[in-house]
Amino acid sequence: FDWIAWFDCDSIFMNLERTLDSIIYQYAQQRGPPKSEVEEEEEEVGIAPAPICGAPAGPPDVSGEWLDSWMPPDMQDEAAVQIRQSPDGTLQAAARQFGEAAGRVDEDASLELDFEGGALKGRVIVEEDDAHGNYAVRLAWENGAVWDRRKESQQARQSRRRPCREPCLEPGLGCAAELDPDVDLLITEEGWGLSSANWMIRRSAWSLKFLHDALTAAHVEMKLFGDQDAIILHLMNQQALGATAGAAQGSLELTADPLDRHAAVVPQFELNSYDALNALTMECDMFVEGDLLITFPQCKDAEGCNDVFHLAADYGKAEDKPTASEGPHLGAWWLRREGPVRWPGYRGGPSAPSPSMPSSAAIRVFGPRPLVRDIFMREQMMQRGG
Repeated sequence: FDWIAWFDCDSIFMNLERTLDSIIYQYAQQRGPPKSEVEEEEEEVGIAPAPICGAPAGPPDVSGEWLDSWMPPDMQDEAAVQIRQSPDGTLQAAARQFGEAAGRVDEDASLELDFEGGALKGRVIVEEDDAHGNYAVRLAWENGAVWDRRKESQQARQSRRRPCREPCLEPGLGCAAELDPDVDLLITEEGWGLSSANWMIRRSAWSLKFLHDALTAAHVEMKLFGDQDAIILHLMNQQALGATAGAAQGSLELTADPLDRHAAVVPQFELNSYDALNALTMECDMFVEGDLLITFPQCKDAEGCNDVFHLAADYGKAEDKPTASEGPHLGAWWLRREGPVRWPGYRGGPSAPSPSMPSSAAIRVFGPRPLVRDIFMREQMMQRGG
């Protein structure tokens, strides 16, 4: 095997449709293959990237050139407004009459740009186009100004309705991503440091040395160290000290990344989603249907933990949970949302107050977070005699 995964014994797999390859190919890949001529041309004119397949509809596409109604007709072309748009709706606008302005457009077709004289709000006017969907044709501003999209060629207009981008789940047809040979470790960070709970490591000379050095630090050189401390020490200490020393001498910026080049930090939920209670108290990602696994930190005794372990295991092997029918993309970052639990086994069970209500174990595992917060706060008040 090229990669090996380490998972703590308090982690339970919840989505057997999700592959480890999909995580590796998303976070250990090189920056990307060279852009095609079409992609370079689209980037040059500011056309937003095609959406990821399965992603919710995002904000309207307002990238491109716009003619300002406040400019005289004979000057509109040379004063055209150029807008560049990021997938999240962030905007960068530039024109000779105002210089540059930053802002954003939202899914409800509202937009705002921050000019030198202050922020200006507006609305995106779209027209129905059978061939191209909702096509943004006009930006109407609250001060009365109107920007009309410069007439585009059929090819340019068609480019705004390109096929969605399929994410790389494994190498093969439609996935030309290549792994970065310098990335040997995928690890999560949970707000207070790198986590030693769940991680993935590639077979390499660097990995062998890293594991040996971390094991030696934790169990021979500094026996008070835990695994997490040893991992942080060997991934960050030398680089952090070097960056600080270099900055003091004026040779390096303190903004330099102190993380070892061979490691890549991935979002916590990809390898290490917590149960709802621990996610609340530790202020980190809780398990959401579609996540690969769930972790129960601080679960050390059978009396307090077996019920949640059994419930999580039942979910993991259940055939009626959403992942069984919605495929491997459920839980991917562009679809991931905390919301009502859809698994039928969430409610009822031997310890539930009624068939229509979740048990305490189900609430701890799945939430929802506001309910867990209310129960937690009530218990805290009772312990304080309030």
